[in-house]
Order: sequence, then C-alpha cells, then structure tokens
Amino acid sequence: MGTSQAAKAASHDRILDIAAARIRRDGIDGLTVAELMKEAGLTHGGFYRHFDSREQLVAEAAQRALIQGSAWTIASAQLGGQQGYTALVDGYLSTWHRDHPESGCGVAGVTPDAARGGGPAQASYTRQVKECLAVLADLIDNPDRPTGEREAVLTLSVLVGAISMARAVGDPELSQQIMTHAASALKERILT
Repeated sequence: MGTSQAAKAASHDRILDIAAARIRRDGIDGLTVAELMKEAGLTHGGFYRHFDSREQLVAEAAQRALIQGSAWTIASAQLGGQQGYTALVDGYLSTWHRDHPESGCGVAGVTPDAARGGGPAQASYTRQVKECLAVLADLIDNPDRPTGEREAVLTLSVLVGAISMARAVGDPELSQQIMTHAASALKERILT
C-alpha cells in the first residue's frame, strides 16, 4: 500500500472510531458530518473521499460501535463460567460504564436508533445481539439449553435496560441503586 493510500486508510479508521464513539454517546441522530470531520482534524469536504453518503458512514460506524463495545463480552467469554458471568455483569453495571457510554456497549448505546432506522445499522445490531446472547448462554451453561438461552435473553435485557436507566435518571443515588440491585439480582439468579 502506498503512502497516500495508507494515510487515507488511517484517516478513514480515525473517522470511524470517532463516529462510533459519538454514536454510542449521542445516538445516530447526534452524529453530524461537520463536527465529526473537525474532531478528526479533516475538512468537511474531505468526507466524500471516504464515504459516498452520511448513510454509508452511519452503517460503518454503527457496526464499529457495536464491535468495539463488545470487548468485555469477549473478555468475559474467555474467562468462562461463573467467573466470566460475574465479570460481565459487574463490568457492565459499573459506574465507569455508566459514565463513559462512548467507550461502552454499543447494544445499549444504539438500541433506539437501530429500532427507528432499520437498514444496515439494524442488521449490525441484530448480529451483535445474537453474539452477546450466545456468549451469555455459554457463560450460564445450563444443561437445559433452552433454559440457558432464555436466561441469556433475560440477562442481556436487564443489563441493557439497567444501564440505560442508570444513565437517564438525574439522581446519582437512584442511578447507583439501579445498577447495584440489577447486578445482585442477575448474579443471585444464575450463581445460586
């Protein structure tokens, strides 16, 4: 790859990384091309050297947001079993995750946008949810696979719902209570 092609690829990745973080923090509607390109240190006109349209950017950035946001799901899967399940629940329902949506789970960050927008963002969202459910079902490791799959759906729903609520309430004590109680309930349900 030539120097200019390598520089273009690096710029493209930088744009996508910034867009993915913004989508997780502000949603797809909060992503503006002008602000994105400014943050990437590029001109607004340079956008079209990387993407044919905002829709193409959104599709690629949403996919990247979902993939990047699944890092601890993958790390938890590598731990395996109860240790992995506990690490996943505790990490997901943590103050850090609540306070840093731009670095957190894309499933929680783009749920409303994927539902409203459809298309490639929704397809990426669906793939990521399926992957998370598979990891959770393996961590839960119930000998009755349908029961394990049902518990995985319940767990992911509680995780996403609790972190979303904890971010949305204006009362820090209530926010912490939501995360703490949801984490305790999930762990009691699976680990006892």
